[in-house]
Formats: sequence, C-alpha cells, structure tokens
Amino acid sequence: MSAGSASPPTERSAGVDPPALERLIGVRSSKPSFYAAWRHKSARLDHTIETLERISAALCATPEGPDAVCHAVVDAAAHHFEARWVAMMVSGERVGQSSHVPPRTLAALAERTLASQRPVVLADDGVNGEEGTYAAIAAPMPVRGAPAGMLAVGLPDGAVVEPSDLSILVTLANHAGVALHNAALFQENERRAAELERRGSELEGTRRRLEQAGRRRLLSEERNRIARDLHDSVAQHLLTIGMQLEWCRRHESTSPTVRARVTTAKSLARAAVAEIRKVIFELANDGQVDLRRALREVIEDVEAGTQLEVGLRVYGDKQQLAAATRHALVQIAREALFNVVRHADAEHAWLTLRWRPYSVSLAVADDGVGDAAALQRRLLSSPPTGDHLGLAGIAERVRGLGGTASFARRRGGGVKLSIEVPLGGAVGLA
Repeated sequence: MSAGSASPPTERSAGVDPPALERLIGVRSSKPSFYAAWRHKSARLDHTIETLERISAALCATPEGPDAVCHAVVDAAAHHFEARWVAMMVSGERVGQSSHVPPRTLAALAERTLASQRPVVLADDGVNGEEGTYAAIAAPMPVRGAPAGMLAVGLPDGAVVEPSDLSILVTLANHAGVALHNAALFQENERRAAELERRGSELEGTRRRLEQAGRRRLLSEERNRIARDLHDSVAQHLLTIGMQLEWCRRHESTSPTVRARVTTAKSLARAAVAEIRKVIFELANDGQVDLRRALREVIEDVEAGTQLEVGLRVYGDKQQLAAATRHALVQIAREALFNVVRHADAEHAWLTLRWRPYSVSLAVADDGVGDAAALQRRLLSSPPTGDHLGLAGIAERVRGLGGTASFARRRGGGVKLSIEVPLGGAVGLA
C-alpha cells in the first residue's frame, strides 16, 4: 500500500552515491531508473513480512482470550496500513478498535461487506463521515466457514489500495476468525477443567467423609455389640451372684463369720453391677465425643477437599451438653464452612467455640467477599432463597435449639456468623 506520491528517502551504500550506483547497474540518467521501484518493492516486502510476524503474534495470543486476540489483530492491521483507525466487528457488535471510528463509515462498510461477503473499498468520496471524508477498506471475517463479522481499516489520505493489501486484509480477517474461535474454545476448556478440578476436590472430600463416617459407623456398631454382650452376660451373671449371696446370707445354717463375708461379697457384686451399667451406658451412647474433637474433624473434612485454611479456637471451661445440641452445632459448623467455600471466595476461615456458664457460642468467620447484610436477610427469610440453601438449614437448627444466629462484618474483611445456644431453656432466632 502506498500513500500519495512520496518516494522513499535515498540512502548511501558502502560509500557509493546514487548516481554512481545507477551507473554500476547500467542505468543512465537519461533513461528511466528502476532503482527507485526496486527500493519501493523491497520496502513493501519488508513491511509485509513485519505484518505477517504481527499476525503470527496475534495467533499466539489465543490462550490469553478473545480480548487479547482482538487487540493483537487490530494492532497488526493498524501497522500494515498505517491506518487512521481499525475496527473489528463480531455479530454486529464492535469488539476492538484502535481509535475513534466514524460510525456512519463503519455502518456503510458493514452493510456492504456482510451483504457481499467480499472485500469492500470505499473511495475518498464514498462516504461522508461526521468529521470529514474518509477512505476505508474492509474484509469479511468468517468463523468455521460462516459469516461472523468484519475487519475494517480507515486508510490515510491519498492511500492507494493494491491487490496485495487486499490479500493481507483478507488473510488477517480469516486468521482473526479462527483465532477468536480457538480463544473461545480455549477459555471454555479452561473453565471446564477448573470445574472438573473443583468437583474432583469435592468428591475427594466426600470420599474421605464417607470413609470416616463408615469407620465411625463400624466403631459404633462394635461398641453397641460390646454393650449388649456386657448386659446379657457379665451384668446378668453378677446379678445372679448377688442373688445367690443374698440367699446364703439369709439361710439359717449360715454362721455369723460366713454371713459377714457373704455380705461383703454381695456389696462387691452390687458395685460391679453399677460399674458395668456405667460402661454399658457410655458405650451405647457412643462415648459422647468431645465437641472440640468433632469440630476438628469437620475442619479436616473441609480442608481435605478445598483450598480453604481453617483455624479453631476454644475458650472457657467445658460444660455438659446434650448429644442433640452437640450434633446440631457440628452440623451448623459444617454447613457454614462449606458455604464459605462455595460463595465467599475466601482463603482463610476461623471457628471459635466459647463456653459460658449458661450457654455455648460458635462463631464462623472468613476473609472473603460476602455481604453480611444480604446474608442476614437470607438467614431470617422463611423459605430458602438463591444459592444459600444451607442458611435455611442453619436457621432451622438454631430455632430448634432455642438459640440465636446473626451475621456481621468481620474486622479486616469478610463476614462472621455468630451462634449462641443456651444450655437450658429457649431464646429464639435473632
């Protein structure tokens, strides 16, 4: 592409001036010179090669996404044509441009190019733009053989469009369509890979929880079996021994000395029965696992399947807590942490358990991007809404315990869920 009639600047080469060089190649001053034309073609070839390198760079921008491809293609077109402006349109929308584009010129190019699906050139007097008259060139941009858009260039004043320029523009438009399609596929594949990785992490966490639940179930079954065996054998045998000793104590032939020993043996048997019954109760009630230990297991489950780091802090003296309350608090902590993983985009979370004389409180805080006010509204709403279905379960459990629940902003960023449950009595949901 040439602009005006300006000739390339002359240069000196190896100490030989241009007239001497013309004499060396057999061109006399009185005959037409081919040196200027040769220099012009050489410069155009170098310019075209540099443009092709930019096209290659545009294709290499595919992994960076469609926006990067658009910018790279626009830059390559602007460089080759020394353009006033460059615009790329896809599906009727402008997705990239180098500077202000006359809208009427662009509309005329789009109408003609998309209708003909061939390169279009507008002469200087072809379209009157808002800021004057423009000369422009455009080429259709197909994607997988179907028309998808257009690449348009505003040419400098006095520009002459040669067939090679049209070829460059068509090549650039075709490559841009392929690159945009590949960039979209690349991004979709990355999204799917990230989704698969996330689901894989969740499945791994679920597998570990199922394994732990299976081990706990087997342990619970074994404890119940031992409790039944103790009740049906050892406890019954001790009761039988006690009955036999009582008969001996009351028998007329029993001497005072023997009666005293029998009384002592009966007391020992009664104490053994009481001890056995205590062991049976503890085994049958699964040992009343400590709340701190149960929360630590929840944290291990969460960290095993996610990138979230969770800390645990416990304050105060441990109080007696019903098994149902302990189970509910553990489930609340589990649901709250998985809500953090799913929605908060957080890196760290903290569980805080605080024992008080008449209540126990549990706080779940994170450094994510949650909206405390919105979460509080969802917590107080009766039916579950949106993606935060777990909040309805948390609210229901807190109501069942007669406790309070509320969200607030955490100092340093993020949100904090506070749960307080009375050791006795009922309070209600805040």
